[in-house]
Amino acid sequence: MLPNEYPLRSVSLNGRVFEGLPESFFRSLFHQNPFNPGSDAICNDLKNLPEVVRFNYHEAVTSEIEDDEAPVKCGLNELHRRVGGIRLCHQAQQIGLKITDYDKPWDLEPIHLADSSDGDTSNLSSMALIPQYPGDWLPYDGIFTNKSDIGGRALNKQDYDDFYFSRYTYHSLPFQDAVTDKEPSDEEVSDNSDTDEEHYDASKAWDVLFDIIKKLKEEGNKALKEGLVHFAARHYDKAIVYCAVAFMEYPQSNLDFVTSHQKLLSKNAGHSVRWTALLKTFISTRLNLSMTLLKKEISDPGAAYTQAFLALKDLLPFCTALGVVLTGEKCHTIRENEPIETFKQAKELQVKAYFRLGSAKLQSGDPNLAMQNFDKCLSATKEIHPDAAPDKMVLHRLAEAKRLSAKQNKRRRKKFKTALEEHSKEEGESS
Repeated sequence: MLPNEYPLRSVSLNGRVFEGLPESFFRSLFHQNPFNPGSDAICNDLKNLPEVVRFNYHEAVTSEIEDDEAPVKCGLNELHRRVGGIRLCHQAQQIGLKITDYDKPWDLEPIHLADSSDGDTSNLSSMALIPQYPGDWLPYDGIFTNKSDIGGRALNKQDYDDFYFSRYTYHSLPFQDAVTDKEPSDEEVSDNSDTDEEHYDASKAWDVLFDIIKKLKEEGNKALKEGLVHFAARHYDKAIVYCAVAFMEYPQSNLDFVTSHQKLLSKNAGHSVRWTALLKTFISTRLNLSMTLLKKEISDPGAAYTQAFLALKDLLPFCTALGVVLTGEKCHTIRENEPIETFKQAKELQVKAYFRLGSAKLQSGDPNLAMQNFDKCLSATKEIHPDAAPDKMVLHRLAEAKRLSAKQNKRRRKKFKTALEEHSKEEGESS
């Protein structure tokens, strides 16, 4: 299972998010309703399909592991392929695209505008062509794996010929070939999956993944500059989902290019201990998302704090001292001879992370924790720029936190004094 296939830890219904309640609660609550998240049955709620399917797929896997009756009657690999195809088709429809090759439904192309005299394509960002979920694409693409997954069962035209002829006969020949009810032979499966490992280039997969993440981040930056805050947040979030393919630990996958990195993560308490352009981009994207979530258009300090905290966690191995990286199961082993630039770049990001933490706590009404983080921000800055004047914005936020803290303390003292006076009055009356 790839990172995007794990279920959400809170369920969004009608625009409201109920946090802290177990998923089992929602599954039992909506057990009989196939149109709500948490249902046992694969439903047809296209608007919320990705979230719904994530719950259903996770439940199917859990049922399989625990030997319970599975909520679906086909193999999990086949279900995975079907679900991926549905989500890709829905994404394409939402943004006015067509899938030209149903053997590669992730390879989206803009539709030529029928009413355009010059045959120009629709004005879409190239980022809109990237699938929302890497799990619907990467396991099936030869760029990312030496042995691509094969799954999915074709439409049963014999039993559903009316449905088939009413829906699919007008499509082009490639699609008609794709929906044939002929099962792939052993020879076809072997030809598609038994690729010579010597011809597989893992570095190309890393390059493609990094290019996707970098472009998504840049698109988020562009949207933020134009004041499109929600649009920027969506791009940052999508970039983080693709980053998770490389940096999140998960038990099994066929993505050969991340295998060695997964082993390093498991040996180092889940930390990446190599300072790479991809890791730096991952951390800076988290911090950009944290900043975006603090904007008045969104104003979610809790989520902003989480992103900054996770960024700080990823920076931990690189911020101890010049030329040193922490490694090992508890991040206590020291690896020396690290370039000095690593420490400086990591510290610059650490400064931003502490500032985001402080800003999130200040916005959520916790000035004391805000002050602690702003102080850490100033200290981290001094480590890399000992002679530089403190950042004015940090000082301004620190002063704001101190004022709010003093105001809260004054209010508490007043309440305490009032409580004491009432208590003394009650004792006097009783005596």
